[in-house]
Amino acid sequence: MKHDCFDIVVIGAGVIGYSIAFRLKQDRPELSIAILGDPVNSLMASRAAAGMLAPFGECAIADVFFDFCRESLLKYPCFIENLMGVSEMPVYLSMVGSLMPSSSFEGDWEERLRFFREENIPHELWTSKQCRQLAPAISETCGEVVWVGEGQVNNREMHDALVVASRKIGIEALENNVTGFLYDSSSIEAVVTEIREIRGQKFILASGSWSSKLGDILNVSLPMKPIKGQMCRLKMADHKFDYTVHGLKNYIAPWGGGKGFVLGSTMEDRGFDPKVEESVIQDLINRAAQIMPCLREALLVESWSGLRPAAEDLMPIMGKSSRYNNLFYSTGHYRNGILQTPNQADYIVETILETLTTEIKEFSPQRYNL
Repeated sequence: MKHDCFDIVVIGAGVIGYSIAFRLKQDRPELSIAILGDPVNSLMASRAAAGMLAPFGECAIADVFFDFCRESLLKYPCFIENLMGVSEMPVYLSMVGSLMPSSSFEGDWEERLRFFREENIPHELWTSKQCRQLAPAISETCGEVVWVGEGQVNNREMHDALVVASRKIGIEALENNVTGFLYDSSSIEAVVTEIREIRGQKFILASGSWSSKLGDILNVSLPMKPIKGQMCRLKMADHKFDYTVHGLKNYIAPWGGGKGFVLGSTMEDRGFDPKVEESVIQDLINRAAQIMPCLREALLVESWSGLRPAAEDLMPIMGKSSRYNNLFYSTGHYRNGILQTPNQADYIVETILETLTTEIKEFSPQRYNL
C-alpha cells in the first residue's frame, strides 16, 4: 500500500472542498494539500446545482445565516475574477439580478417587500406594464414583479475552474474514495482508501451528503440527510432573457454562453435515490412555462437529480471538531452551497489558521457534539 503525507487533507472534491484548498494554498503556499474524491456520486450537489446566488430569495429573516449568505454574494465577483485568472478558464457569472413575480408568493407579497425595505436589499418593484417593457418574456399573468440585486453562476464551469486552478498552484488531487480512517480518541492519523493511506496533520470533511456516512466511521453522528432535487436544462438563445426567476415553487436560471436555462427543482426526502422521473421533469417545464411561455417551445437538453446535504436544523456545519483536535467540517450547506462557497472558504481557512475573529455559534459542530 502506497503512503502519502500532507499538511492538509481535504475529503470532498466538490466546490466546497476545492474552494477551501484553493484559498488555503493561495494564503499559505508552503502547505502541502491533498484533495480526496468522495464516495460514489459525490458531486451530486456541486455539479447538480443551478448556480443561483440568491440570499434574498432564499431568506425571509435577517439572522446570522442571512448575513453569511449576503456576505458571500458580495464576494463573488472578486472570487470568480481570481479563479479565472489562475485557471485561465471562463466562468459565467451574472450580477444582473433576479425577478420574483407577485403571483408566486401566495399571500406574503407585502411581507416580502417590507423585508427588502427594512434590510436595505437592492430591489425595484415593477408594475405589469413595466415588466412587459423590461422583461417581455415574463407572462402578463405574473402581475407585479420585484427585481432583486442577486447573481447567477455556472457552477459546473466554476467547479472545472477550481479543479484546474488548484492543480496549477500545487494542490494534489487524489481520485480515491475514502473507505476508512486511522485514528485514536483525540486525533486522526490517516485516511484509508482502496489503494493507499493518506496521512495528514489536519483533515477537512467536506463531502456533502456523504459526510454522515464518513462520520459513522469516525463514531460521530452527523444529523444530516440528503434532500433530492430533480432538474433539467432547456436550450434557448441567451438574448431571450438575462435574469434568474423565482416563482411557482421553482426557478429558471440562465447559464450563459449558449448553454440555455436550468429549471428546478423538487424537494424530496428519499435518501440516496438518484432516479430521474420524466413526469416530474415535465411538471417543472410546465410550471416554468407559466412564467415564461417561450419555454414551451424550448428543446430539452438534459435532466438530472442532485442531493442536497441537509442538517437537522438546516444550518451548515462549519468549524473545528470538538471530538478530534485535527478535524474540521464544512458540510450541510443544503440549498445554498454554491452561494456560500467564497465565504465558507474564508471562514474555514481562518478557522484552520486560527485567525478567525468571531465564531458563528449557530454553525459550530459543537452543537451536535461533533
